[in-house]
Amino acid sequence: MILINKYEPSLSIDDVLLNCAEKCDELSKIFEFIDLPISIRNIEQVNSSILRNYYANALDNNLLEIKTVKYIINKNLRPSNIAERNIEQFSKAEIFLNQNLQEPISLALLYELKNILIEELYKTTSEINLFSKEQARIAEKLNLETELELEGLFEFLNTDLEFHPIVQSWMLHFKLVSLPLFSEASSKFACLLQRFWLGKKNMDMEGLISLEHELYLNKQEYQEIINSAIKGDENVLDHQIRFGINLHLTQLNRLKELFQSYFRKQVDFEKLNPRQKNIMNYVFERGYKLKEIDETILNKRQKLIMYIVQHRGFISTKELVNEFDCNRKTIQRDFQLLMDLGFVKSIGAGAGLKYCVNLHEKGNPQLERYQADFVNTLNQQNEETNLTKL
Repeated sequence: MILINKYEPSLSIDDVLLNCAEKCDELSKIFEFIDLPISIRNIEQVNSSILRNYYANALDNNLLEIKTVKYIINKNLRPSNIAERNIEQFSKAEIFLNQNLQEPISLALLYELKNILIEELYKTTSEINLFSKEQARIAEKLNLETELELEGLFEFLNTDLEFHPIVQSWMLHFKLVSLPLFSEASSKFACLLQRFWLGKKNMDMEGLISLEHELYLNKQEYQEIINSAIKGDENVLDHQIRFGINLHLTQLNRLKELFQSYFRKQVDFEKLNPRQKNIMNYVFERGYKLKEIDETILNKRQKLIMYIVQHRGFISTKELVNEFDCNRKTIQRDFQLLMDLGFVKSIGAGAGLKYCVNLHEKGNPQLERYQADFVNTLNQQNEETNLTKL
Protein backbone atom coordinates (compact mmCIF):
# COMPACT_ATOMS: atom_id res chain seq x y z
CA MET A 1 0.00 0.00 0.00
CA ILE A 2 2.87 2.37 0.72
CA LEU A 3 4.66 4.08 -2.16
CA ILE A 4 7.48 1.57 -2.13
CA ASN A 5 8.55 -1.39 -0.05
CA LYS A 6 12.24 -0.58 -0.37
CA TYR A 7 13.57 1.70 -3.07
CA GLU A 8 17.24 1.29 -3.98
CA PRO A 9 18.29 3.86 -6.60
CA SER A 10 20.67 2.78 -9.29
CA LEU A 11 24.22 4.17 -9.48
CA SER A 12 23.20 6.48 -12.33
CA ILE A 13 20.59 8.10 -10.08
CA ASP A 14 23.13 8.42 -7.26
CA ASP A 15 25.40 10.34 -9.62
CA VAL A 16 22.73 12.66 -11.00
CA LEU A 17 21.31 13.23 -7.51
CA LEU A 18 24.73 14.18 -6.16
CA ASN A 19 25.11 16.66 -9.01
CA CYS A 20 21.63 18.10 -8.39
CA ALA A 21 22.09 18.31 -4.60
CA GLU A 22 25.46 20.06 -5.03
CA LYS A 23 23.95 22.50 -7.52
CA CYS A 24 21.00 23.27 -5.23
CA ASP A 25 23.23 23.83 -2.21
CA GLU A 26 25.62 25.96 -4.26
CA LEU A 27 22.82 28.11 -5.73
CA SER A 28 21.26 28.75 -2.32
CA LYS A 29 24.60 30.10 -1.09
CA ILE A 30 25.25 32.11 -4.25
CA PHE A 31 21.77 33.62 -3.93
CA GLU A 32 22.53 34.78 -0.39
CA PHE A 33 26.05 35.90 -1.31
CA ILE A 34 25.02 38.23 -4.14
CA ASP A 35 22.50 39.77 -1.70
CA LEU A 36 19.83 40.98 -4.12
CA PRO A 37 17.69 43.90 -2.90
CA ILE A 38 14.31 42.88 -1.46
CA SER A 39 12.53 44.67 -4.31
CA ILE A 40 14.37 42.53 -6.90
CA ARG A 41 13.68 39.32 -4.95
CA ASN A 42 9.99 40.18 -4.81
CA ILE A 43 9.87 40.86 -8.56
CA GLU A 44 11.51 37.52 -9.33
CA GLN A 45 9.21 35.67 -6.93
CA VAL A 46 6.19 37.12 -8.76
CA ASN A 47 7.76 36.30 -12.15
CA SER A 48 8.32 32.70 -11.02
CA SER A 49 4.73 32.46 -9.80
CA ILE A 50 3.53 33.67 -13.21
CA LEU A 51 5.66 31.04 -14.97
CA ARG A 52 4.45 28.24 -12.68
CA ASN A 53 0.85 29.25 -13.22
CA TYR A 54 1.19 29.59 -16.98
CA TYR A 55 2.93 26.25 -17.54
CA ALA A 56 0.81 24.30 -15.01
CA ASN A 57 -2.27 25.40 -16.93
CA ALA A 58 -0.55 24.71 -20.25
CA LEU A 59 0.05 21.10 -19.10
CA ASP A 60 -3.75 20.82 -18.84
CA ASN A 61 -4.04 22.36 -22.35
CA ASN A 62 -5.38 25.62 -20.90
CA LEU A 63 -3.32 27.96 -23.08
CA LEU A 64 -3.53 31.71 -22.55
CA GLU A 65 -1.13 34.52 -23.34
CA ILE A 66 1.43 34.83 -20.58
CA LYS A 67 0.57 38.54 -20.45
CA THR A 68 -2.97 37.60 -19.46
CA VAL A 69 -1.66 35.34 -16.70
CA LYS A 70 0.53 38.19 -15.44
CA TYR A 71 -2.38 40.67 -15.37
CA ILE A 72 -4.65 38.24 -13.49
CA ILE A 73 -2.01 37.39 -10.86
CA ASN A 74 -1.19 41.08 -10.37
CA LYS A 75 -4.94 41.80 -10.17
CA ASN A 76 -4.78 44.14 -13.16
CA LEU A 77 -7.39 42.05 -14.96
CA ARG A 78 -10.57 40.47 -13.67
CA PRO A 79 -10.97 36.89 -15.00
CA SER A 80 -13.97 36.65 -17.33
CA ASN A 81 -14.13 32.98 -18.39
CA ILE A 82 -13.26 29.48 -17.15
CA ALA A 83 -9.75 29.53 -18.64
CA GLU A 84 -8.90 32.81 -16.90
CA ARG A 85 -10.51 31.73 -13.62
CA ASN A 86 -8.28 28.63 -13.67
CA ILE A 87 -5.34 31.04 -13.45
CA GLU A 88 -6.89 32.87 -10.50
CA GLN A 89 -7.65 29.65 -8.60
CA PHE A 90 -4.15 28.24 -9.14
CA SER A 91 -2.74 31.46 -7.69
CA LYS A 92 -5.07 31.14 -4.66
CA ALA A 93 -3.91 27.53 -4.20
CA GLU A 94 -0.25 28.64 -4.11
CA ILE A 95 -1.03 31.30 -1.52
CA PHE A 96 -2.93 28.75 0.59
CA LEU A 97 -0.03 26.29 0.53
CA ASN A 98 2.53 29.00 1.34
CA GLN A 99 0.48 29.84 4.43
CA ASN A 100 0.46 26.20 5.55
CA LEU A 101 4.11 25.19 5.13
CA GLN A 102 4.29 24.23 8.80
CA GLU A 103 1.52 21.65 8.37
CA PRO A 104 2.29 18.00 7.45
CA ILE A 105 1.23 16.83 4.02
CA SER A 106 -2.14 15.08 4.37
CA LEU A 107 -5.43 14.09 2.73
CA ALA A 108 -7.06 17.13 4.35
CA LEU A 109 -4.57 19.37 2.53
CA LEU A 110 -5.31 17.58 -0.75
CA TYR A 111 -9.07 18.01 -0.31
CA GLU A 112 -8.63 21.70 0.48
CA LEU A 113 -6.70 22.06 -2.78
CA LYS A 114 -9.57 20.30 -4.55
CA ASN A 115 -12.00 22.86 -3.10
CA ILE A 116 -9.86 25.70 -4.44
CA LEU A 117 -8.95 24.27 -7.86
CA ILE A 118 -12.28 22.65 -8.77
CA GLU A 119 -15.25 23.44 -6.54
CA GLU A 120 -14.61 27.17 -6.05
CA LEU A 121 -13.84 27.47 -9.75
CA TYR A 122 -17.33 26.35 -10.72
CA LYS A 123 -19.19 27.83 -7.76
CA THR A 124 -18.10 31.34 -8.69
CA THR A 125 -18.81 31.13 -12.39
CA SER A 126 -21.68 33.16 -13.84
CA GLU A 127 -21.70 30.93 -16.90
CA ILE A 128 -23.55 28.19 -14.98
CA ASN A 129 -27.26 28.97 -14.66
CA LEU A 130 -30.64 27.49 -15.52
CA PHE A 131 -30.23 28.34 -19.19
CA SER A 132 -26.59 27.29 -19.71
CA LYS A 133 -25.40 23.93 -20.95
CA GLU A 134 -22.87 23.78 -18.12
CA GLN A 135 -23.79 21.84 -15.01
CA ALA A 136 -22.65 22.57 -11.47
CA ARG A 137 -20.06 20.06 -10.31
CA ILE A 138 -21.02 17.53 -7.66
CA ALA A 139 -18.44 17.45 -4.87
CA GLU A 140 -15.95 14.68 -5.65
CA LYS A 141 -14.44 12.23 -3.22
CA LEU A 142 -11.59 9.79 -3.74
CA ASN A 143 -12.32 6.08 -3.71
CA LEU A 144 -11.24 4.16 -0.62
CA GLU A 145 -8.31 2.41 -2.33
CA THR A 146 -6.84 5.71 -3.54
CA GLU A 147 -7.30 7.31 -0.12
CA LEU A 148 -5.48 4.43 1.58
CA GLU A 149 -2.64 4.60 -0.93
CA LEU A 150 -2.28 8.34 -0.44
CA GLU A 151 -2.34 8.00 3.34
CA GLY A 152 0.52 5.52 3.06
CA LEU A 153 2.43 7.87 0.77
CA PHE A 154 1.95 10.89 3.05
CA GLU A 155 2.91 8.92 6.15
CA PHE A 156 6.06 7.76 4.36
CA LEU A 157 7.00 11.34 3.39
CA ASN A 158 6.25 12.83 6.80
CA THR A 159 8.46 10.28 8.58
CA ASP A 160 11.16 9.36 6.03
CA LEU A 161 14.70 10.45 6.84
CA GLU A 162 16.51 8.36 4.23
CA PHE A 163 15.83 10.09 0.93
CA HIS A 164 16.83 13.55 -0.22
CA PRO A 165 13.91 16.06 -0.41
CA ILE A 166 14.36 16.38 -4.18
CA VAL A 167 13.88 12.61 -4.60
CA GLN A 168 10.91 12.68 -2.20
CA SER A 169 9.33 15.51 -4.20
CA TRP A 170 9.44 13.53 -7.44
CA MET A 171 8.12 10.40 -5.72
CA LEU A 172 5.19 12.55 -4.59
CA HIS A 173 4.68 14.18 -7.98
CA PHE A 174 4.55 11.01 -10.03
CA LYS A 175 2.42 9.12 -7.53
CA LEU A 176 -0.19 11.87 -7.63
CA VAL A 177 -0.39 11.97 -11.44
CA SER A 178 -0.58 8.16 -11.69
CA LEU A 179 -3.50 7.77 -9.27
CA PRO A 180 -7.18 8.38 -10.11
CA LEU A 181 -7.65 11.63 -8.18
CA PHE A 182 -10.38 13.94 -9.45
CA SER A 183 -12.03 14.58 -12.80
CA GLU A 184 -9.53 17.30 -13.73
CA ALA A 185 -6.35 19.18 -12.78
CA SER A 186 -4.29 16.10 -11.78
CA SER A 187 -1.02 17.67 -12.96
CA LYS A 188 -1.84 20.85 -11.02
CA PHE A 189 -2.28 18.88 -7.80
CA ALA A 190 1.08 17.20 -8.43
CA CYS A 191 2.90 20.47 -9.22
CA LEU A 192 1.41 22.37 -6.30
CA LEU A 193 2.07 19.67 -3.70
CA GLN A 194 5.58 19.05 -5.03
CA ARG A 195 6.42 22.73 -4.57
CA PHE A 196 4.74 22.65 -1.14
CA TRP A 197 7.04 19.78 -0.18
CA LEU A 198 10.16 21.52 -1.48
CA GLY A 199 9.11 24.67 0.38
CA LYS A 200 8.73 22.72 3.63
CA LYS A 201 12.29 21.45 3.18
CA ASN A 202 13.65 24.90 2.19
CA MET A 203 14.50 23.57 -1.27
CA ASP A 204 12.35 25.84 -3.46
CA MET A 205 14.98 28.60 -3.65
CA GLU A 206 12.73 31.13 -1.90
CA GLY A 207 9.91 30.53 -4.36
CA LEU A 208 12.00 30.86 -7.53
CA ILE A 209 11.81 27.22 -8.68
CA SER A 210 9.48 26.73 -11.68
CA LEU A 211 9.57 23.01 -12.51
CA GLU A 212 6.31 23.33 -14.48
CA HIS A 213 8.32 25.04 -17.23
CA GLU A 214 10.60 22.03 -17.61
CA LEU A 215 7.67 19.60 -17.49
CA TYR A 216 5.91 21.46 -20.29
CA LEU A 217 9.02 21.51 -22.48
CA ASN A 218 9.29 17.72 -21.96
CA LYS A 219 5.54 17.08 -22.06
CA GLN A 220 5.63 14.06 -24.36
CA GLU A 221 8.16 12.09 -22.28
CA TYR A 222 6.38 13.21 -19.11
CA GLN A 223 3.10 11.76 -20.35
CA GLU A 224 4.78 8.53 -21.45
CA ILE A 225 6.22 8.06 -17.94
CA ILE A 226 2.80 8.69 -16.40
CA ASN A 227 1.20 6.13 -18.71
CA SER A 228 3.86 3.57 -17.77
CA ALA A 229 3.13 4.15 -14.08
CA ILE A 230 -0.62 3.77 -14.61
CA LYS A 231 -0.02 0.46 -16.42
CA GLY A 232 2.17 -0.67 -13.51
CA ASP A 233 5.37 -1.17 -15.52
CA GLU A 234 8.38 -2.45 -13.56
CA ASN A 235 11.27 -0.10 -12.80
CA VAL A 236 9.11 2.93 -13.66
CA LEU A 237 10.02 4.58 -10.33
CA ASP A 238 13.70 4.54 -11.29
CA HIS A 239 12.81 6.19 -14.61
CA GLN A 240 10.61 8.80 -12.90
CA ILE A 241 13.30 9.85 -10.43
CA ARG A 242 16.01 10.09 -13.09
CA PHE A 243 13.73 12.10 -15.38
CA GLY A 244 12.66 14.41 -12.54
CA ILE A 245 16.16 15.09 -11.24
CA ASN A 246 17.41 15.92 -14.73
CA LEU A 247 14.58 18.46 -15.08
CA HIS A 248 15.50 19.83 -11.67
CA LEU A 249 19.09 20.34 -12.82
CA THR A 250 17.93 22.18 -15.93
CA GLN A 251 15.79 24.51 -13.83
CA LEU A 252 18.66 25.17 -11.41
CA ASN A 253 20.93 26.03 -14.34
CA ARG A 254 18.32 28.55 -15.56
CA LEU A 255 18.24 30.11 -12.10
CA LYS A 256 22.01 30.31 -11.99
CA GLU A 257 22.01 32.28 -15.25
CA LEU A 258 19.41 34.63 -13.74
CA PHE A 259 21.50 35.16 -10.58
CA GLN A 260 24.62 35.77 -12.65
CA SER A 261 22.87 38.42 -14.76
CA TYR A 262 21.86 40.32 -11.60
CA PHE A 263 25.34 39.97 -10.12
CA ARG A 264 26.90 41.38 -13.28
CA LYS A 265 24.61 44.39 -13.10
CA GLN A 266 25.73 44.96 -9.51
CA VAL A 267 29.43 45.08 -10.45
CA ASP A 268 29.04 46.93 -13.81
CA PHE A 269 30.46 43.87 -15.52
CA GLU A 270 30.42 45.31 -19.05
CA LYS A 271 32.64 48.22 -18.00
CA LEU A 272 35.38 45.96 -16.61
CA ASN A 273 38.54 44.95 -18.46
CA PRO A 274 39.06 41.25 -19.37
CA ARG A 275 41.13 40.49 -16.25
CA GLN A 276 38.54 42.10 -13.96
CA LYS A 277 35.75 40.20 -15.72
CA ASN A 278 37.62 36.97 -15.08
CA ILE A 279 37.89 37.82 -11.39
CA MET A 280 34.19 38.75 -11.13
CA ASN A 281 33.18 35.48 -12.81
CA TYR A 282 35.27 33.69 -10.22
CA VAL A 283 33.74 35.69 -7.36
CA PHE A 284 30.22 34.78 -8.54
CA GLU A 285 31.09 31.07 -8.67
CA ARG A 286 33.21 30.80 -5.54
CA GLY A 287 32.85 33.93 -3.43
CA TYR A 288 30.27 32.41 -1.08
CA LYS A 289 32.84 29.83 0.09
CA LEU A 290 35.28 32.51 1.14
CA LYS A 291 32.52 34.33 3.02
CA GLU A 292 31.74 31.17 5.03
CA ILE A 293 35.20 30.78 6.55
CA ASP A 294 35.00 30.78 10.36
CA GLU A 295 37.12 32.83 12.75
CA THR A 296 39.49 29.97 13.54
CA ILE A 297 40.97 30.70 10.10
CA LEU A 298 40.26 34.38 9.45
CA ASN A 299 39.39 37.13 11.93
CA LYS A 300 36.68 39.71 11.24
CA ARG A 301 39.05 42.22 9.65
CA GLN A 302 40.54 39.59 7.34
CA LYS A 303 37.05 38.44 6.34
CA LEU A 304 36.16 42.04 5.55
CA ILE A 305 39.35 42.38 3.50
CA MET A 306 38.26 39.32 1.48
CA TYR A 307 34.83 40.87 0.98
CA ILE A 308 36.38 44.13 -0.29
CA VAL A 309 38.78 42.28 -2.60
CA GLN A 310 35.91 40.21 -4.02
CA HIS A 311 33.74 43.24 -4.78
CA ARG A 312 36.41 45.66 -6.00
CA GLY A 313 38.52 43.18 -7.93
CA PHE A 314 41.90 44.75 -7.00
CA ILE A 315 42.97 46.49 -3.80
CA SER A 316 46.24 47.95 -2.46
CA THR A 317 47.66 47.93 1.08
CA LYS A 318 47.46 51.74 1.19
CA GLU A 319 43.74 51.73 0.37
CA LEU A 320 43.04 49.30 3.21
CA VAL A 321 45.18 51.23 5.69
CA ASN A 322 42.87 54.19 5.04
CA GLU A 323 39.78 51.93 5.07
CA PHE A 324 40.55 50.38 8.47
CA ASP A 325 42.57 53.25 9.95
CA CYS A 326 45.27 50.88 11.14
CA ASN A 327 49.02 50.23 10.79
CA ARG A 328 50.37 49.37 7.33
CA LYS A 329 52.26 46.36 8.74
CA THR A 330 49.01 44.96 10.14
CA ILE A 331 47.43 44.95 6.67
CA GLN A 332 50.61 43.47 5.16
CA ARG A 333 50.48 40.63 7.71
CA ASP A 334 46.82 40.06 6.83
CA PHE A 335 47.65 39.80 3.14
CA GLN A 336 50.57 37.49 3.85
CA LEU A 337 48.18 35.14 5.69
CA LEU A 338 45.61 35.33 2.88
CA MET A 339 48.33 34.50 0.33
CA ASP A 340 49.62 31.62 2.46
CA LEU A 341 46.08 30.20 2.57
CA GLY A 342 45.79 30.61 -1.19
CA PHE A 343 42.85 33.02 -1.03
CA VAL A 344 44.52 35.98 -2.73
CA LYS A 345 47.54 36.63 -4.91
CA SER A 346 49.66 39.74 -5.54
CA ILE A 347 49.94 41.58 -8.85
CA GLY A 348 52.60 44.13 -9.70
CA ALA A 349 55.40 45.42 -7.43
CA GLY A 350 56.48 48.43 -5.43
CA ALA A 351 54.03 51.32 -5.41
CA GLY A 352 51.88 49.46 -7.96
CA LEU A 353 51.48 46.32 -5.83
CA LYS A 354 47.85 45.20 -5.56
CA TYR A 355 46.04 42.07 -4.42
CA CYS A 356 43.20 40.17 -6.06
CA VAL A 357 41.30 36.91 -5.57
CA ASN A 358 43.34 33.80 -6.33
CA LEU A 359 41.56 32.03 -9.17
CA HIS A 360 43.21 28.69 -8.43
CA GLU A 361 41.91 27.84 -4.95
CA LYS A 362 39.62 24.94 -5.96
CA GLY A 363 41.84 22.30 -4.41
CA ASN A 364 42.34 24.25 -1.22
CA PRO A 365 41.77 21.88 1.74
CA GLN A 366 40.73 24.80 3.94
CA LEU A 367 37.72 25.38 1.67
CA GLU A 368 36.76 21.74 1.09
CA ARG A 369 35.52 21.54 4.68
CA TYR A 370 32.64 23.88 3.73
CA GLN A 371 30.93 21.37 1.45
CA ALA A 372 27.32 20.52 2.30
CA ASP A 373 26.91 17.67 4.81
CA PHE A 374 24.84 15.78 2.24
CA VAL A 375 27.65 15.96 -0.32
CA ASN A 376 30.25 14.79 2.22
CA THR A 377 28.02 11.86 3.22
CA LEU A 378 27.53 10.75 -0.37
CA ASN A 379 31.24 11.09 -1.10
CA GLN A 380 32.00 8.92 1.94
CA GLN A 381 29.43 6.34 0.82
CA ASN A 382 30.95 6.26 -2.67
CA GLU A 383 34.44 5.72 -1.19
CA GLU A 384 33.13 2.85 0.96
CA THR A 385 31.43 1.32 -2.10
CA ASN A 386 34.67 1.50 -4.09
CA LEU A 387 36.61 -0.13 -1.25
CA THR A 388 34.03 -2.93 -1.08
CA LYS A 389 34.42 -3.57 -4.81
CA LEU A 390 38.17 -3.88 -4.37
